[in-house]
Amino acid sequence: LFVAGAELATDPQRRDELEPFVTRVTVEMVEAVETTIDDVSSRYDQPREFVLPGENRVAATLDLARTVVRRAEREAVAAARAGWLRDSCVVPYLNRLADLCYALARWQEGQYRPLRPKR
Repeated sequence: LFVAGAELATDPQRRDELEPFVTRVTVEMVEAVETTIDDVSSRYDQPREFVLPGENRVAATLDLARTVVRRAEREAVAAARAGWLRDSCVVPYLNRLADLCYALARWQEGQYRPLRPKR
């Protein structure tokens, strides 16, 4: 989020000065979030009906985080449409991050298998 924030806070005239992974979101960062979503989602059964958010405190906090990230995503889309984010991965990153919050919340609510460190 700090990298996305740095990119969003940068004057469009100075975007060429951004450093990947430090002040500029990269395709690899988006892909890493997608990989995490897939990993987390494989650890619980997908809901088959409408989800009421906040079944427990952790899930409620993650659902709230998802709402905040979606709001940031909408603002980033507006900035992109205004031409402020040329060649940026901020919008897809925020989109994937919101989906990760959803996946983590559902994982917390359901019958799940614990996350294990990758070897």
